[in-house]
Amino acid sequence: MIHFLLCFNRQSKVRLSKFYSTYSQTERNRATREVMNQVLSRSPKFCNFVQWKEYTIVYQRFASLFFVMVIDSTDNELVTLESIQRFVVVLDLVFGNICELDLIYEFQRAYQVLDEFLITGHLQESSSKEILRAINDSEGLEKSLLVAEVLDQHFL
Repeated sequence: MIHFLLCFNRQSKVRLSKFYSTYSQTERNRATREVMNQVLSRSPKFCNFVQWKEYTIVYQRFASLFFVMVIDSTDNELVTLESIQRFVVVLDLVFGNICELDLIYEFQRAYQVLDEFLITGHLQESSSKEILRAINDSEGLEKSLLVAEVLDQHFL
């Protein structure tokens, strides 16, 4: 099970975070800080898996962003690494060459992609095509609702 997902830059600025296990706000802040310190202090030559408390940290660096999933120690690290890769590929398809600014200014879409990808810490959908279809369907629905709202305002 994935306990939480973090995306942060080299300056320790969190750009995306989602917790699937119950933590208080102080525990979240402490866990986020500890995981960031663990990941940022490692050399790029080391592997992408780190033991942390009773969990395993799995991370991947893309440009200036680190994508991190904290999983149970018994879970498969390579499957988690592949999940991170697939999540970044879907973000890249949705945003068209994902960058840190996309996560800052369009964080709702990034969380929407994450919610289509993972539910309660488990992989919901692994097909990039299905995730993109669901996101496009929801964006089409949003646009039609906006058009209906504008029409209602003008013709009432």
